[in-house]
Amino acid sequence: MSTPIIVALVTGAFSVLVVLIQMSRQENKTDHGLVAAALKQVSNEVQTVGKKVDRHINWHAEGNTHGRTIRPDKE
Repeated sequence: MSTPIIVALVTGAFSVLVVLIQMSRQENKTDHGLVAAALKQVSNEVQTVGKKVDRHINWHAEGNTHGRTIRPDKE
């Protein structure tokens, strides 16, 4: 094989490799954006659940049990 043909083949192979790497990077950016959005939503939901649990614990701490308020005259 002549030198120009070898150079063209090597250049072509590296060009294909560069294109594949660039496509992979773009896909990674897209996936990263989707994951970041999902994590933000999960974070918001966890905060909401945390607030609900805190309110429920405070409800019990105030003397409420089994869905009924304990009245001082009924202890």
